[in-house]
Amino acid sequence: MHQRLRSRSNYPWLVLGTVCLGTFMGAMDGSIVNVTLPLLSSIFRVDIPTIGWVVIAYQLTSTSTLGTFGRMTDVFGRRFIYISGFGVFVLGSALCGLASTALVMILFRVVQGIGSAMLVANSMALITAVFPSQKRGMAIAFLETSVSAAFTIGPTLGGFLQTWLGWRSVFYVNVPIGLGGMILAYAIIADPPREAKRRSLDLPGAIFLSAGLCAILVALTRGFDQGVTAETFRLLAAPGVLFLVLFVVVETRTAEPTIDLGLFRGRVFAGANAAKIFAYCAMSSVTFLMPFYLEEALHFSPTVTGLGMTALPVALAIGSMTGGPLSDRFGSHVLAPIGMIVAGAGALFLARIDPNAGYLTAMIAMLLIGLGMGLFIVPNDSAIMGAAPRDKLGVASGILATTRNLGLSSGIAFAGTLIAARVQIYTTAPLTTVSPFVAGFRDVYVITIFLCFAAMALSLFRGKAGHG
Repeated sequence: MHQRLRSRSNYPWLVLGTVCLGTFMGAMDGSIVNVTLPLLSSIFRVDIPTIGWVVIAYQLTSTSTLGTFGRMTDVFGRRFIYISGFGVFVLGSALCGLASTALVMILFRVVQGIGSAMLVANSMALITAVFPSQKRGMAIAFLETSVSAAFTIGPTLGGFLQTWLGWRSVFYVNVPIGLGGMILAYAIIADPPREAKRRSLDLPGAIFLSAGLCAILVALTRGFDQGVTAETFRLLAAPGVLFLVLFVVVETRTAEPTIDLGLFRGRVFAGANAAKIFAYCAMSSVTFLMPFYLEEALHFSPTVTGLGMTALPVALAIGSMTGGPLSDRFGSHVLAPIGMIVAGAGALFLARIDPNAGYLTAMIAMLLIGLGMGLFIVPNDSAIMGAAPRDKLGVASGILATTRNLGLSSGIAFAGTLIAARVQIYTTAPLTTVSPFVAGFRDVYVITIFLCFAAMALSLFRGKAGHG
């Protein structure tokens, strides 16, 4: 059956549809869960930092295992890992719906994070394998649009499910979607011809990578809090760096590394991944702090805040769908820098924002940042995958997803640390024009402008990759 499907002209689009479903499910899970956190905090009788680990555990697990599963796709086959990813995610979702305590919920979110990593590490490899370079940008655009759609639908759907069917339904909704994706993946996805040589899995490298990323991401996501606990989290950065150094040593000495560091010798691959970290750091600083601005400075209700935040994912979808075809036509080295210039203009609006102007300035800023990121993401991802050898697409896909999550986590840490420090300064020396929060908010986006232009410079000087 797979041979017949692969011979059909629409086979790449069938694969793309299956991958988009998995990507949509994973992205929607994050936005749905965020809506229900206040209720979970009340039900499980834990404070906000504790219930925050429902999100952090998922993110840490997914990020720290992406590289490992990217390598495993090249060892055991993309089809097996992808189908298994749906199964693990469905299992984790069902278990989360049964959780009776916060600790149990956090542990089951780790299971979900593993399933998510198995899906995400595979997505770009599956698409790149079936689409020619001249159509790769369009395919990635559809993938990114599925993420934008999930971010747009998730909060509204989560609120509806929580109100009418209870908080457990927020997790159970993933079960039918995941089972449908598993059936489609089983029926449609086929592995390309495998090498006769059996390739080994680098377990020491995988362990050092996971341990290092976990330690550093914990330090980044919680180390900017106040008190003794935060100091404990910050101390994790040192062993995290040590684990990553050991990882590099191991990878340079093994014949079959978890992440082929040789890929980073290519200027395009290294430059595009570095640009991705800066770009996602800039975007996550907006998605993290903007809800606080809308509620504290503009006094929006949580419901109106959720609606107000949709400007960014809608613009992201438009940018992605525009950037795909343009990237295929003009090349990623042209479009990606333009995208970051547009995003930088949005950050400039935020650096000069005035609550007296109402929502308009915030909306324009989010539209520009979303549009710019959409124009950047598709060409940049296409360049990364186009620069990787065909037999290492799984590794490249895992690296791509890892740099994205590192950028997202770093943006939250950067924005949280800076605004806390600046608000404290402005509270000590009050300003007469705006509140300390707004003044600190502006300062964050002065730095974000430089993040956007760092991504632009890396995109501009990395050179061309294949078609892009």
